[in-house]
Amino acid sequence: MALFQELAPNLGFDPGVSPAWFMVPLGAANTCKLVGGAGMTVTSVDATVAKVVELPMAQSLPIRLIVVQGVKKGTTFLEAKRGSTLVERLEVSVKAKKTVRIGFNFVSDTGGHKTKRTRAEIPGYVDVMNSIFKPQVNIEVKAHSIRDVKVPRNLRQVVRFSKHLVGVAERQHEWDAVVALRDSSADFNVFFVWEYEQDMTPHDDHTDAGTLDGNCIFEDQAGAEVGETLAHETGHFLGCADVYAGGLIKNLMYGITDARGRRIPKSDANVMNP
Repeated sequence: MALFQELAPNLGFDPGVSPAWFMVPLGAANTCKLVGGAGMTVTSVDATVAKVVELPMAQSLPIRLIVVQGVKKGTTFLEAKRGSTLVERLEVSVKAKKTVRIGFNFVSDTGGHKTKRTRAEIPGYVDVMNSIFKPQVNIEVKAHSIRDVKVPRNLRQVVRFSKHLVGVAERQHEWDAVVALRDSSADFNVFFVWEYEQDMTPHDDHTDAGTLDGNCIFEDQAGAEVGETLAHETGHFLGCADVYAGGLIKNLMYGITDARGRRIPKSDANVMNP
């Protein structure tokens, strides 16, 4: 039995759908494996979308490296055949590069509260985000701006999103005061704050970050994998929801910080970068 398989984890291959799915960047290439396909021909149904590049000598090997080049944005299929018999198919999605320009904002207030994060951390965060997004969905994150912003009021110990909560005073809803300082020239704004909560128990640390309408408030205590969590929040900005099913724990959109993985399946990839 022949199977198309991923070359390595988190490189744009989703084996959980039928047929398996593979992301290829427009104007570049991605590589997968064909296992058990010795002697088979591998062709693209539509070579104007994607084409296969393989050394002739490799066709006799039991594990073959299949290099797929993205020619035009769109979808096609690779077909592995033995003679005229179709044995296996792989869906190929060629995606144009998408850029997300992020404004990184370091927040302080009039009460002396401020984030502990520093500007020097940003390149590392962006590198992690791009290591997740580029090979899986052909999205590049760029630090569009890095700014210090001061909210003209005392936000106290916890910055809150609370307007959806019954019985909480209107003044407790501080989200709007923070995001009003967004960089309007950026696609997505991240606001680093000291503590953030969005439920009825603001002094219990239940929330690491929140994303809404192109803005994210992100607290200092948001776990160890900060770049990964920023990528998760960017996934929300790009239209994807949290998942919590145990079988999806390896996914980037798994909802528990530092427990999640970095995998982006077909369903999320096609939302993030259609």
